[in-house]
Amino acid sequence: MAMKQNPGRRGGFFSNRNLDSGSMRRILILGGIFGVAAFVILFAKLWQLQVVEHENLEGQAVTQQTREVTSSANRGTIYDTNGDVLAISADVQNVILSPRDVASSVEVAEEDEFGNPRSEAIIEAERETKLQDTYDLIADTLSDILGMDREEIMTRLQKTNSAYEVLAEKVEDDVADQVRTFIDENDLESCIYLTDDSKRYYPYSTLAAQVVGFVNRANEGAYGLESLYNLELSGLDGRIITAKNASGTELLTPYTSYEDAVSGYDVHTTIDSTIQMYAEKALEEGIQKFDVINGAFCVVMDPDTGAVLAMASSPDYDLNDPSTVIDSVLQQNLAELQEDESVSEEEYAAALSQAQFQQWSNKCLNTEYEPGSTFKPIVMAAALEEGVIDDESTFYCGGSTEIGGWTIRCSNRSGHGTQTTRRALMNSCNMAMIQIAQKLGGEKFYEYWENFGFTSTTGIELPGEVKSYFWNKDYFVNAATEQATASFGQRFTTTPIQMITALSAVVNGGHLMEPYIVQSVTDSDGNVVSYHEPQEVRQVISQETSSLVLSYMESVVNDVGGTGKNAKVDGYRIAGKTGSSQTLTSEDRIIVSFLGCAPADDPEVIVLLGYDWPEPSAPGQNTTDDGIYISGGNMAAPMAGELIANIMDYLGYDKTGSSENENGVTIPYLIGETAESAQATLNGLGLNVRFSGEGSVVTDQMPTAGSSVPEGSSMVLYLGEEKPSGTVEMPDLSGMTYDQAVAALEEVGLYLNATGTTEGGRVFSQGVSPGDTVTVGASVEVRFTADIGSESGLDTGQDGNWVQTDEEEDTTTGDG
Repeated sequence: MAMKQNPGRRGGFFSNRNLDSGSMRRILILGGIFGVAAFVILFAKLWQLQVVEHENLEGQAVTQQTREVTSSANRGTIYDTNGDVLAISADVQNVILSPRDVASSVEVAEEDEFGNPRSEAIIEAERETKLQDTYDLIADTLSDILGMDREEIMTRLQKTNSAYEVLAEKVEDDVADQVRTFIDENDLESCIYLTDDSKRYYPYSTLAAQVVGFVNRANEGAYGLESLYNLELSGLDGRIITAKNASGTELLTPYTSYEDAVSGYDVHTTIDSTIQMYAEKALEEGIQKFDVINGAFCVVMDPDTGAVLAMASSPDYDLNDPSTVIDSVLQQNLAELQEDESVSEEEYAAALSQAQFQQWSNKCLNTEYEPGSTFKPIVMAAALEEGVIDDESTFYCGGSTEIGGWTIRCSNRSGHGTQTTRRALMNSCNMAMIQIAQKLGGEKFYEYWENFGFTSTTGIELPGEVKSYFWNKDYFVNAATEQATASFGQRFTTTPIQMITALSAVVNGGHLMEPYIVQSVTDSDGNVVSYHEPQEVRQVISQETSSLVLSYMESVVNDVGGTGKNAKVDGYRIAGKTGSSQTLTSEDRIIVSFLGCAPADDPEVIVLLGYDWPEPSAPGQNTTDDGIYISGGNMAAPMAGELIANIMDYLGYDKTGSSENENGVTIPYLIGETAESAQATLNGLGLNVRFSGEGSVVTDQMPTAGSSVPEGSSMVLYLGEEKPSGTVEMPDLSGMTYDQAVAALEEVGLYLNATGTTEGGRVFSQGVSPGDTVTVGASVEVRFTADIGSESGLDTGQDGNWVQTDEEEDTTTGDG
């Protein structure tokens, strides 16, 4: 029987009818579109995760799964030329706290002693008590060991999500050992740990501070060689990588990756720490003696190679504490600002920052100055080389001349009269130099300005060197007044390093050498990475011209009437030139300088020493409170002469004989001789004799054999009696003449060993400070200098060296 279809029953999707081909096609198309869209979205997300953000996500994964501890590389050492350490790094430790591990380290039993579960409230209360006890232990102990504020440590401990809190950086071994002991005794290894680091030390503290420079808190060079050679000195830090779990706890797995630190290179300088010490001592003593307001500078160089043996700049600072201002003048200025209620905190902070920058700045190459008469040998050398003057040339000085509407005057207002080329430099005559510049001409003048290297920096490997400032060539060659003032070193500026480099070419045979301060760079095994060979830039003048100008400079120091005679030192042939230049900032601000070299026949050392602004006794005056005439000849010359002598002694040069203390007598050895014979010997030397005792044979003498005393001094010969062994107080000989000093010393039983210019001179310095105790009979070295203000000084006030005729403007400049 046929089955009847139930009309109420609905069939399946395909039960009653077939889809037409168009409907099926639409369905397939839509399905394909949705499928492709889903795939594209999935592909884009996968591309973003695996390609675009691959490195970032991989880094996050590594960070989450590993712990990395940096091992700092040892920063390279900076040495002087003899291998003495100027800057060195030492191993230190950083103290790290993990507050998260401190919190998780506290364990509390969940059951009591009978095995019964404890309530959550009791467990939590005990946990809080133990945790607080741990906090107190850590805060109390570490605040004492590290010298930290206890509350600061407690605040750090509350950061329970942190696993890395630096409590102290770069602690010394003794402190680190105390921390280790505390960790071990209290089982806090997971809570507190130490990481290796390095700290920079400067053994000589302030020595060559502006040359060496210092590092910042990140141990990166901030100034000086530390900055310029930071890449070479830094090395490469090492790493220790270990695995950790999701909570940050280090896993006990064999996975550990080590990357050893690579030590930085060592820098070997040309600085000689002994010569550097002499140079800095000369600055310090001169600043105190002449009440210098604005610091000083000194460069010592080997003129044949350009190697810098010393570079000193004042004010200076302590490399181990570079932010602290230690200069007395700067300290006083800051103290006055701090006491002034009208000065805001912001203004004081700015002044402090300026003072810090001032002490960090290297005046030898970061500061320009008018060189004054130390520039004259360069102009004279150029004119001699060009043949426009020679050794027999003569120049007339009437005391002044008029050029371009200006009256330019010489330091000798009555004039030097007719003088030779040599005498013109000895007199430091402005009128002669103007005539020489006129003969040379503007074109040649500027050409030699370029040839001596003044149009560019020297290239010395120290940061911040500034360029000299001079007139534009097109203007200068037709500017008669500017050529005149430039001939005696005024109204242009240069740097001390530029001046000494150019003057080295004048005295070394005419070779302009590139100055340098780094001799070599070596790796940690001592292998030479780089080495500096002396570099000649060009030959500027001939050997013949160089030798002639050098002989003129020796006459400046050694011949009668030379403005540099106060640089003369017994036994050494010193050549040089004085300089005194008034700046445009103030009519009272004078920079006094001396540039000298030795031995004069073949210089091995050249020195430039300058004092910026010796304070006059009153505005407009030309002497200090001590009555010293403000000039390079009176101030810089004697200090530089003594510095050169110290350097020559240190380098082992033999003295050539005595040429100064003509009245000095060397005491012979007389012990054992008869009284009559000893008296005859001493009388023959121009000395008086006093006997002590009643014997017939000399048993002792005062002063001892070998001492140098002035002719006419009285010796004491002991005949059977013991020589007194007492002491006396050294008198103050400041400003005394030769005869006065002899009398003052003999009055207390001491003897004079005179150096310097005794004839017409006065005491400049004494080997024993006033008030110090001295053994009776000792011979005391006393240095004399002559007042040469009338020859080379600088008139200030209403009678300048050059004044504008039509306006009567006082625009004073100076000479040596």
